[in-house]
Amino acid sequence: MQLTEILNTTEIVLTPDQEQAGIGATSITHITCDSRQVVQGSLFIAVDGHTADGHDYITQAFEKGAALVLAQRIPQELPRGQALQIVLSKDTRKDTAIAAANFFGHPSKDLIVVGVTGTNGKTSITWLLEQIYQTCGITCGVIGTVNIRYPGTTIDNPVTTPDAVCLQKTMHDMKLAGVTHVIMEVSSHSLDQHRVDECEFNAAVFTNLTQDHLDYHDGFEDYFACKRTLFTNYLGPFEDGTRGKAVINIDNEYGTRLADSINRSVIRVSADHDADIKAIDITDDIHGLKGTLDFTGVKAPMTSVLTGHFNLENILCAAGAALATGICPESIARGIAALERVPGRLEKLSTELNRHIFVDYAHTPDALESILKTLSGRAPARLITVFGCGGDRDRTKRAPMGVIACRYSDIAIVSSDNPRTENPEAIVDEIIDGIRTQGFKPIDLSGSQARQKGYIRMTDRAKALGLAVQISKPGDIIVAAGKGHETYQITNEVTIHFDDKEHLTQACTSLLTPKPWDLTDLSIALGCPPVTVSRRKNSEDAKDAIFNGIGTDSRTISSDMVFLALAGDRFDGHSFIPNLAEKGISAFVVRQGYLENLDSNQKRLIDKTRTCFFEVPDTLAALGILARYHRMRSNARIAALTGSNGKTSTRKMAQEIFAQHHDTLATQGNLNNEIGLPLTLLRLADIHEWAVVEMGMSNPGEIARLSAIAQPDIAMVTNTHGSHMEGVGSLDNVARAKAEIFKSLNPYGTAIIFADDPRFDILVQGAKKDANTSKLMLFGTQPDSDVHLSKINPTNHDITFSLTMDGHTRQYTVPSPADFMAFNAAAAAALAKAAGIDETDIAQGLELFAPAKGRMHVRHLNNGLHLIDDTYNANPSSMDQALNVLNRMAGNNRGIAVLGDMLELGDQTQEHHRQVGHLAASLSPAKLLLFGTQVAQIREGALEKGYPETKIVMGSKQLLGETLKKLTQHETWVLIKGSRGMAMETLIPVLEEIPAERAD
Repeated sequence: MQLTEILNTTEIVLTPDQEQAGIGATSITHITCDSRQVVQGSLFIAVDGHTADGHDYITQAFEKGAALVLAQRIPQELPRGQALQIVLSKDTRKDTAIAAANFFGHPSKDLIVVGVTGTNGKTSITWLLEQIYQTCGITCGVIGTVNIRYPGTTIDNPVTTPDAVCLQKTMHDMKLAGVTHVIMEVSSHSLDQHRVDECEFNAAVFTNLTQDHLDYHDGFEDYFACKRTLFTNYLGPFEDGTRGKAVINIDNEYGTRLADSINRSVIRVSADHDADIKAIDITDDIHGLKGTLDFTGVKAPMTSVLTGHFNLENILCAAGAALATGICPESIARGIAALERVPGRLEKLSTELNRHIFVDYAHTPDALESILKTLSGRAPARLITVFGCGGDRDRTKRAPMGVIACRYSDIAIVSSDNPRTENPEAIVDEIIDGIRTQGFKPIDLSGSQARQKGYIRMTDRAKALGLAVQISKPGDIIVAAGKGHETYQITNEVTIHFDDKEHLTQACTSLLTPKPWDLTDLSIALGCPPVTVSRRKNSEDAKDAIFNGIGTDSRTISSDMVFLALAGDRFDGHSFIPNLAEKGISAFVVRQGYLENLDSNQKRLIDKTRTCFFEVPDTLAALGILARYHRMRSNARIAALTGSNGKTSTRKMAQEIFAQHHDTLATQGNLNNEIGLPLTLLRLADIHEWAVVEMGMSNPGEIARLSAIAQPDIAMVTNTHGSHMEGVGSLDNVARAKAEIFKSLNPYGTAIIFADDPRFDILVQGAKKDANTSKLMLFGTQPDSDVHLSKINPTNHDITFSLTMDGHTRQYTVPSPADFMAFNAAAAAALAKAAGIDETDIAQGLELFAPAKGRMHVRHLNNGLHLIDDTYNANPSSMDQALNVLNRMAGNNRGIAVLGDMLELGDQTQEHHRQVGHLAASLSPAKLLLFGTQVAQIREGALEKGYPETKIVMGSKQLLGETLKKLTQHETWVLIKGSRGMAMETLIPVLEEIPAERAD
């Protein structure tokens, strides 16, 4: 492009000498304000910035091949030939925007562009609006504080709004990539410095105005006037006569002033007042927001993972921008619900530690007050805040931010942020000076003040974050404020890697790390000394070896762990040992005789690594022995449960209850057998006060072995039904096998039994056999139950019921529509009562319960279908329960039951399947889809009771999948259930992939 085309519409005039030399016809191939990016044929624009002056780099630009330079002055002693190539401008900032827009073809004219300005909330709004657009299938790009991103491209962005050249190039590249909508954070600096000149905005959003950047602007009014220009100068009228729309949050006084002062179309939004878009019936807790958005009479239900009043304002602003650019209310609500997080904006970290840990970018007094006020009102326990103030920035913020942190926090840890060229200790001094004027006191962690309200000085931010986690208790909220999404710290003009999220996660991991092992621990536990491959006793230097855990999986074990070799039907861990020794594993638990079977090469290889071995008769038994040893050296107490149905749901409920005030370890997934239970107990760390563990079985004796490993303080049998019949032979034997859990209770232990169980007497007899059973508790609907269940009331969303304990009756709620979940809840409450946990924690824990995947998990799919996912396992009792739930949710003669075989039922297999068919016929679902071999008996049973043969489809999963595609319509309920071995969950994607228009 020729220079004259690039400078079109600017006020730049070439000198006569330049005209004569034909400078205007110079071909420009590249344009930049950064001398480091100059290439042959570039137009370099010299801008006088705050930290650097582009005029100082003109010579460097020419040396790198710049064809021409646009500048406000010609440097002295520049050769005349180069001076002739400098085109003078009165204001290179203004002319940069024009030149860049001309060079890149004014891309904003071909895009829908939304600008978001304000002190706080800009980034959250861009993420919300991006998710709304993406949910609608719109290809969009974002230019913001976190980064610049569009499909296939993510670019780090050091400033909120980039310079005009970068901005115009970015929009040009976005357009080429198929982007149709651009969302841009617009800072006051960018408006003042003309970076967004030549951009046409279809909508502009005003969030709020609070103290910030007063080191740049001449007071609040100047700051406001600068923000206001986005709405007065950049929303048209455009060449086609149209104008952009203003979206203004009127919950801020400057928003009200702005809305009243501009002469154009305004969409007012408010969380507190009457407006074009307002929020009604809002509930707001630590888990998110829920309510209704009212678009001037058109209402759309709204849910969001975001929490707090300020985030409700952000949601309303995003909704306004979406509406202004043609998105309907229903689609807006779907997009808001789909957003999972906003990086660094009250972003919640996912850790196994029972703490609510957030990172946030709040670095102004108002932003810090907003998040802390929000979180302090939601803290189940205490609020611990780590914060600081940036160096070389507005110093008047420091004292107020310290006061705000102490006012709302139980513990405020004053630390460093980005000190830049300032001494971080001096910055902390200024913050604490403000804190002291309000009477807040320092906390002495070594004394009795450790639980009092106050502040702690810890300038090193990494240590401050670690301290916050270390002193926290279950239910505490920890918030790291100031850096948010940033992954760096600027100190002494040097930028180092620093990520609040990484430090907090590492601190949590450290607390959850089990006590290490040494060779003495292993020898005592296993009852044998370590030996080398040549059967020598280990040398003295090996005695100091420390091992951070026991591992059985060669794929995931780390070099600082002990490898215990298990032998299974399809693998033998011993075969991996030479490889693992080469990789640095230095201690192994092996079966006796393993070393004798090594060949000379293997022995020589292993001997070089100075590896030691513990030889045991049975490595599986050794795993249990090590787990029991570790369990006994921990501080934790154990609550164990077994049963035919409901173990996992009961365990999850109990886990939520115990975790209200206790650091609690729990069984993960299906780790409830002779491998899984020991691996669970080996995860016990010093911080754990309780472990809630499941015990599963297939044959008699298994529960007894598991109980001997766990040595529980509380043991429960949830119920006994017809499962694992192949291994035990009868229902009475099921009860006897389950009652083995009481055999190894710790002294003064508590046994808990389901009072309604048909085999109640067998369970009681089993509990009383053990001398350590000091207390027997009952739960159920029987009047003499210690936890008495009554008044079960299921709805389509949850279930309410009453529990009576110690003569006091209280109503409880579980977020599951399955009525039998009330029995699981009563079981969990009984575990909690035995542990001394109060009713308030029981109620709160039950409300937090979420059904596990595959266990009566009700899902409302995006295409309008409703799925009851009960695919994890099946027995006659759970099959009956699931069919009844389907009938209640879908209604008579409605719903589709997709059923697979029930396995391990022994010689009663056919009869149990036939009885399921009888029940299906009585409930009469719209269709019965069957997969397996034993389901033929379900078919026969259904036909016997008059269920129409035309409603039954039996065959392969492919056939069932094709049938589902044809049958499902909007609002159809589908139950999918079968034993674990039937893998019925593979049919779920068939439902998920049905298009909404097909299901409607």
